[in-house]
Amino acid sequence: MVNILQWDEFQKAAEELYMMSPKRTRYVAKYRHVEGKLVLKVTDDLTVLKYKTDQMQDLNKFERLNRSLMAKMHNRLPAPAETTGSTSAAAPASTQPVMNSSTISSPVIQQGGGGKAKKNKRK
Repeated sequence: MVNILQWDEFQKAAEELYMMSPKRTRYVAKYRHVEGKLVLKVTDDLTVLKYKTDQMQDLNKFERLNRSLMAKMHNRLPAPAETTGSTSAAAPASTQPVMNSSTISSPVIQQGGGGKAKKNKRK
């Protein structure tokens, strides 16, 4: 088990571990409110990476790592970081799947039959 003290090293090692064996890699986040600690663990059963923190500023880094790993798990590129003051003429391609009327199926409605309705009993 490798306890990594620097966030940048942990994030890089976690993403590399996932890219090496995506079907075997697991990612666990545990928060202990009593101690105020967040423990992140990434493992592929051969290598275990852990990062522990009690700093609130690390929560934003944790959310970025979650988004990055989830994007990789869905085979999508992560959304570009928001920048202030820049405008572009071309809008970035959306990573959301496009749904049209041919992909949406109507729900099957089952009608009740054969069962007796229960009567409300009053005392």
